[in-house]
Amino acid sequence: RSIVKDMQKALESDGQANLRPIIIKNLDFAKIRDTMNTLNTAFEEDTQRGTDRLIRVILQDITELEQANLQKDGIPRSPRRLENLQGKLVKLDLAFEDYLAFAK
Repeated sequence: RSIVKDMQKALESDGQANLRPIIIKNLDFAKIRDTMNTLNTAFEEDTQRGTDRLIRVILQDITELEQANLQKDGIPRSPRRLENLQGKLVKLDLAFEDYLAFAK
């Protein structure tokens, strides 16, 4: 979640910030999927049904975040695209929060 918070702060300070390097470095799709699936094996079968859904949501949110971050060279991010990107970050943060609630 701290990575998501860092990206939110970056966008607050610069609406044109390129989040791609942060996403690639810290939200590697394959690593997150493998790690979460490994953690998921520690839960009961009934709990795994809920956490499986949350894992899929998190992975989808990461994919959507990558797409929302894309910008054409030389064209600034519009207020609408910035709002969309910020919304994706909020959604991803909530999904991580929901998943981590199972680990408490």
